Amino acid sequence: MATLSTPGIGSGLDIRGIVEKLMSLETAPLNKLSLQIVEKKTQLSAFGMLKAAVSNFRDALDKLADLSKFKVYSATPSDPTLLSASATSAASRGTYNIDVRRLAETHRMAASITYADTDTTAIGTAGDTLTLTAGSSSFTVDTGAKTLAGIRDAINQARDNTGATASIFKDDTGYHLSLAANTTGSDGALGVSYVGSDAFGLTTLNSDRDSSGSFTSMDLNAVVTLETNFTITSSSNTISDSVEGVSMNLLKVGALTLKIDRDTASVQNTVQGFAKSYSDVIALMNKMRTDVLKNDPSALNNIESQMRATLNQPATVEGSFSNAFEVGISTLKNGSLAVNAAMLTSAMHNDYEGFAKLFADPVHGVAHRLRALADGFLGTGAVLDARGEGLQRQIKSQEGQKKRLQLRLAATQDRLTKQYNKLDSVIASLQTTGSALIAQLNAMTAWTQQRN
Repeated sequence: MATLSTPGIGSGLDIRGIVEKLMSLETAPLNKLSLQIVEKKTQLSAFGMLKAAVSNFRDALDKLADLSKFKVYSATPSDPTLLSASATSAASRGTYNIDVRRLAETHRMAASITYADTDTTAIGTAGDTLTLTAGSSSFTVDTGAKTLAGIRDAINQARDNTGATASIFKDDTGYHLSLAANTTGSDGALGVSYVGSDAFGLTTLNSDRDSSGSFTSMDLNAVVTLETNFTITSSSNTISDSVEGVSMNLLKVGALTLKIDRDTASVQNTVQGFAKSYSDVIALMNKMRTDVLKNDPSALNNIESQMRATLNQPATVEGSFSNAFEVGISTLKNGSLAVNAAMLTSAMHNDYEGFAKLFADPVHGVAHRLRALADGFLGTGAVLDARGEGLQRQIKSQEGQKKRLQLRLAATQDRLTKQYNKLDSVIASLQTTGSALIAQLNAMTAWTQQRN
């Protein structure tokens, strides 16, 4: 591009200013095109946000468009310090009398033979072994000529030890080897046998809890009485196979009631989530209509119209309800949804099955139909996808036009600068010639005056 370090220095013309003003006229189309590109990118971003909002709406409908999702139950103990509980969709409504008679314990054993230290005295002789059984598995460790700490470590580090942990404690008589099962109940009960001498005299620390007269592995189990007459024995403090669909975690001995009921609070939260996600889509489209798409809101109007029509369409399902507005959902002036919690709770209480089918009937349910509509909006080539791809094509085309226009403007500026630089030179030359002629005329005039 032609430049002039001090444009107009020869002629006095403001060549730089002249070129800049001419280029400001030439660049008007470029400025307009740049603004259009920014607007298209803003629209593309807005449609991306709308697509995300519709996707969230679709996810919320997943929780409301499936009848199995309405089979949610809560398990409420009258005394939560005695047990905690949860219920699955397989549960049934009811109240159960439960008496936790005893909790499951881990089997614990301690040695009656003590030692004065843990890391110096060698115990037994080479070749002595201890076989430890934990439930249905067993393993053997060498104990001969090892210290008490060495035997403890040999037990804990045995590769086939899956059921017991060894430790050492000290009392007034000395150091004792101690064993504890890793799992509760009779399934984890410990047993020991020896090759060589018994260097420990391990005995059970657990008490006789079933009045059998002596400790047996059954004393390790939890015992629960259900409805006064039914006894449940478990190796674990978690019982999940006695009341269908209910899992109980025993915490303490005592009597209580356990109520299994529909978890209407969870369903209400799901409906609230649906209403919010619907309203989020509407709010975003309202903003787009007053901002980036105020000149062409037709796509948004079409989406909202379909959402509103689908929501308003009666659901021909069994039950007391045929419309979402009958269960506490209402439309506000701005198109968003509101939920009346009291009406929603009342509807679930009066006809829960009909309430569930209103939303989740696999053909006519409101949520089912809205989910299908959202799928249509999000599909490849559908309205959101097509609008986004169209904007991307327009942006790409206009950015190409912008580059070509920038090149043409650069050439125009170069041409104008060269032309005015040349004009500057011509004017400067004419000014020099004019000054010389004036000087000559002045000289001739002076000479003529002198002769006269």
